[in-house]
Amino acid sequence: MRSPKKRIRHRDRNYMIYVLTFLIALTGMLGISKGSPVLAAEEESTQKGSISIVCPVEGMELSLYRVAEYEESGSFTLTERFQKYPVSLEQKSQESWQGAADALADYIRRDGITADAVLASDSDRTVCFTDFNRGLYLVLGQTTEMQEDGKTQSYEPQTALIALPEDSQGTSEETEPYQVTAVLKFVKNEKPGKPEEPGSSEEEEETKIHVLKVWKQDQEKERPDSIVVELLQTDAEGNTTVVDRQTLTKENQWSYTWKNLSTLMRWSVSEAEVPKGYTVAVTREGDTVALTNTAKKSGNPDGEVNPPSKKPTDKTINKTTDKTSDKLPQTGQLWWPVLVLLFAGAICLLAGRVLRDRKEEKNR
Repeated sequence: MRSPKKRIRHRDRNYMIYVLTFLIALTGMLGISKGSPVLAAEEESTQKGSISIVCPVEGMELSLYRVAEYEESGSFTLTERFQKYPVSLEQKSQESWQGAADALADYIRRDGITADAVLASDSDRTVCFTDFNRGLYLVLGQTTEMQEDGKTQSYEPQTALIALPEDSQGTSEETEPYQVTAVLKFVKNEKPGKPEEPGSSEEEEETKIHVLKVWKQDQEKERPDSIVVELLQTDAEGNTTVVDRQTLTKENQWSYTWKNLSTLMRWSVSEAEVPKGYTVAVTREGDTVALTNTAKKSGNPDGEVNPPSKKPTDKTINKTTDKTSDKLPQTGQLWWPVLVLLFAGAICLLAGRVLRDRKEEKNR
C-alpha cells in the first residue's frame, strides 16, 4: 500500500501529464488551422484578387489605379507613380478618405496618368477587374448620359478608394476578402427637354466654381504668403486641361470664384504646388470646392495609421440611394499571445489543484 506522500506525488504527476497532453494537442490544432505565419504571409503577399463595381447604368467607363501598397504594419504607402503627390493616407473618417480620393483624382486628370485597367459596365451594370495584387485602388468613373422619358439624365460617378483584400472585420465568414464588391455612388442630374437630335446644337448653360483654401493643424505664421490654384476642364471624352490659374492670399480670404463656365464641361480645382510640410484633400459641396491643407505634425498625424473599419452609410442623392465601401483591411493577426495565456492558465489551474489536494491530505 502506498504512503500518503507517494499518493500525492503520483496524483500530481498525473495532473501534469493530463495538462501537458491537452496543451500539446491544442497547440497542434492551432498550427494546423492557421499554418506557418511565414508561409501564410508569403502566400498573402502574392495572392491576387478581383474588384467588382456595380454602376448606376450600362456603358459607364471606369478606370482603376493602384495608388498604394500595404506595409507589414497594415498601413498604406503611395506607389512610385503617386509618391510625389502630398496626399495623406492616414485618415480617420469616411469624409477624410473621400477628400484624399478626390485629391488623387484631380492629379490623375491634370497629369494624364495612365490607368492600370479601363472597362465599361455591361448589361448587368457591373464592371469586374480581375487578377490584381493586394493594395489600395482608386476607381475613377466617366460621366455618362442616358435618355429616359424624353429627358437627358446625367450620371456622374463618385471617386472611390477600395482596399484589396477587403477588411475581414464586420464581414461574414463566407465573404472572400480577395473578391471585393462595391456599389458606386453617383450624382444624377436631370436636363429637361427633348433629346438632342443629330445635327442640332445643344443650348449651353452657365455655372460657376468657388474655391476656398482651408488650413488645419497649423499656425498662421507657418503658412505661405500665397498659393496657386488651377481650374481643370474635362470634356465629354474625358480629356482634361488646365484653363486658368489664380493666386490665393490672406487679402482675398484665400478664395476665388470662376464665373460663366459651360455646363457641358466638368470643372474641378487642384493646387498647383502644395506648401512643404502640408498634405492636401479636396471636398466639394455644390459649386464650392474646398482645398484643405493639413500641417504634418510629428506625433499628431491627421488620422490613424491603420484606421478601424467603418461600415458605409446609405446616402440619398437626387432621390437615388447608393452605397460604396470604404473598408480598409486590418492585415496580420498574432497567435502567440493565445498560447502564452493558455499555458499560464493551465499552470495556475494545476497549481491550484495540487495545493487543494495537499491541503485535503493534511487535514485527514
